[in-house]
Order: sequence, then C-alpha cells, then structure tokens
Amino acid sequence: MTRGERRMLLDVTAMLARGTSRAERRRRRLLTCCAALATFFLLGAVNLLLIRGTTYTAWAGLVSEAGLRPGTALALALLVVPVLALLHQSGRVAQATQERRLAALRLAGATPRDVRRLAAVEAARIGTAGAVIGGIAYVCAQRAAMAALGVRDTGRYAIAPWVVPLVLVLVVAAAAAVSLLVSRHVVTSPLRVARRGARPHPARATMIPLPIGMLLMVVGALTNSIDKVGTPLFVLGAVATLLGVVVGASRLVLEGARLAGRRARRPETLLAARALEADPRAAGRTMAVVGLVVVFGTGAGAIEWDVIYNASSTGEPIERFWLVSFGLTYLALLFALLVAVTALVVHRAESLLESGRSMAALAAVGAPVASLRRAAVRQTLIAASPVCAAAALATLVGMTPTISATSLPMIAWTVGRALLMVVLAVAAAAAVTAASGRLLSRAAAPERLRTE
Repeated sequence: MTRGERRMLLDVTAMLARGTSRAERRRRRLLTCCAALATFFLLGAVNLLLIRGTTYTAWAGLVSEAGLRPGTALALALLVVPVLALLHQSGRVAQATQERRLAALRLAGATPRDVRRLAAVEAARIGTAGAVIGGIAYVCAQRAAMAALGVRDTGRYAIAPWVVPLVLVLVVAAAAAVSLLVSRHVVTSPLRVARRGARPHPARATMIPLPIGMLLMVVGALTNSIDKVGTPLFVLGAVATLLGVVVGASRLVLEGARLAGRRARRPETLLAARALEADPRAAGRTMAVVGLVVVFGTGAGAIEWDVIYNASSTGEPIERFWLVSFGLTYLALLFALLVAVTALVVHRAESLLESGRSMAALAAVGAPVASLRRAAVRQTLIAASPVCAAAALATLVGMTPTISATSLPMIAWTVGRALLMVVLAVAAAAAVTAASGRLLSRAAAPERLRTE
C-alpha cells in the first residue's frame, strides 16, 4: 500500500466516523469500553509480575507476597477473556448494522479488501481511544490507591513507564485482529452485505480436551505427594479443562439443541432448538464465558470450605487475608458474569438483525409475539444448560480425589456450590434474554417485511 492509499484510507475512515447513527455511536462506545477494560486488566497483570520482593501484610498478600502475585496476575489476565468475547460479539453486530454504508462503498468502487481494511482501521482507531483511556485510568487508580493506603515505597509498586505503550499497542493490535477475524465470513457486494454460507457444525473432536483435562486433574491429585509431578499435572489438567469448556461449548450447544428438538412438546421449544441447531457456534461463543465462570466458582467453593473448616475447628476467626481474597474472587466472578450476559444481549441483537425478517414473517402469519419471546428464552436455556452443567461436572470430577478424601460435609458443600453456580449462571442468561424482549418485538414488527 502506497503512502497516498494509506492517507486516503485514513481520510475515508474519518469521514465515515463523522456520519454515523446513534446506534453506531453506542456500539463504538461499547467497543471503546471493552478496549479500556482490556488495557486496565493487562496493565495490572504485567505490573504484578514486575514487582520484586515480599512484604507481609494482613490483607494485601495477593499483591505484596511474591509467591501469590503470579496467581493474581493470571486472574487479572483471565478477566480479559470475557472482555474479548464481548469485543468479538460487538464486532459482529457492526457487520450487521453497516449494510448500507459498506454497500455504498462497493458502489463507489471499493474492493472487498478495501472494505475489510477500512473496518480494521476503524477498529484500530476505536481501540486506540479505549486503550489510552484504560491506561490513564489504571495509572490514576493505582496512584489514588497507594495514596489512600499510605504506601510509602510507591516506586516499587508503580508500573514501569515502558510497559504502558507496549500494552496499548497490544490492545490496539487485538482490536484490529478481531475486526479482520469477524469480516472473514462477510461478503460485501454493491447491493447488500451478507454472511457467507453457514460454517460446518463443530466436530466431536472439540470435546476431547475436556475429558483429558479431567483425567489429568485426577491423576495430579492422586500423585500430589510426588514432588514435581502431582502439582504440574493438576495445573495442566485445569488448563486443559478450561480449554475444553471454551472449545467444546459449541458442540455441547449443538447436542443439547438436537436432544431438545427430539423431545420438544411445544412449538416454542422446537423453534428454539432448531434455531440453535442451525447455528450453534454463535451461542457457543457466549456460553463458553458463562461456563468459565461456573468452573472458577465451583473451584473456589472447595477452597472456601477448607478455610471455613479450619477456622471453625480452631475456634479462631477467619483471617483478613482470606476475607479479602474471597471478596475479590466474588467481584471477579460477578464482573465476568456481567460481561458474559452483556455479550449475550449483543448476540441477541445480532441474531435479530440477521433474522428479523423471519421473525416478522412468523408474526405476520399469526405467531404471537409472546410465543416468540418464550422461544428466545428457551433458546437461551437450551444453550446455557449443557455448557454450565458440563463445566461444573468437569470441575467436580477433577477435584474428586481431593474432596472425597475429606469429610462428607465438604463433599455436600462443594456439590451444592457447583449446583448453585449452574443455577445462577443459567438464570442470569435467561433473565437477560427475557429482559431484551423489546428487541424481539421491534424485529417482529410488520415494517421489517418491507424490501427497500
């Protein structure tokens, strides 16, 4: 690309940014927030890894102790996963809402490659704004926290100046990469924007990492007494289990949809099952993040019981370190769940933009809008239930040697915690879908049948 072409590309991107609708501006603000959150968490993770030395405190051990900082940094890095899922889902909505603008560019002589470049440049511009906001917010928040807590050695905990631009560049590159990834399955013609042919259903092989992870976790727990064998195997199994939940979520959604379709007794259930069976990948991407929340929530339950049991057996109160740690864990799980259900709302908007005319046709031939809303809720239940149940079951099976070697109350506590996480995750997803029923009502309006 020549210098003149690059300049023209930037000029066209700036021109398109000025002539956007209110919905497009809301989408851009959402993308900016995603980039800012990703920058904030990545800066926190890198900052923790660069701190040296240990200072023992009653409540800030997750930051001050060298042995605990890598785990805290990993937790912050994992919080980027739901943010990236939301960023990806928002990018897909952008492709559905930019139909007229992209088609006009093709009429003006732009090639499909030029259109994808424009989308990538626009995503990089939005990502830059979000990354800068996130970087400034992190530095200000860190300075304010150290001042409020009376930290004297601020130079030891403050983030290194050279880290900030590196993380900003990484976030901007990730935003552009997500835009290019989303546009792979879009055909922009001079008349319209359309999705390419439906991708093949997820293969059964995507489920392989899940049982492998469970097996490694069990073997690692059984060989925990062997030095440098048990713990690495358990950690490797946990990573494989997380990968299995993410990769196998779409296949779980497909199998759940097929089972629900075969046993459907009401038209709403059959409609929901067949819609999921036609495109399980879209729902699987969102439900994978919900499944990760269930995995971490179930695993935290076993640690909680151990702490509570030790405190009750000794008659001493729970240490402040554990109270702070559990509080931060709950906040992280709540944040991840909120981001995941937000991505679910965005996914609903995308699916209604693409299939709105079908919904309008169903309403026109007599299908009540209330029935279509019930079908949407059942579609979420069918998608979320198998993923969340498999995530909880995999975690329980992996921890079986650990929890079975203890008392019956711990087993009941851990199993109850897993069931609670499944119920909360599925209920949150269904509640968000029910609350977004107004989107479906708009999509089912008779005006959507009009061809322009």
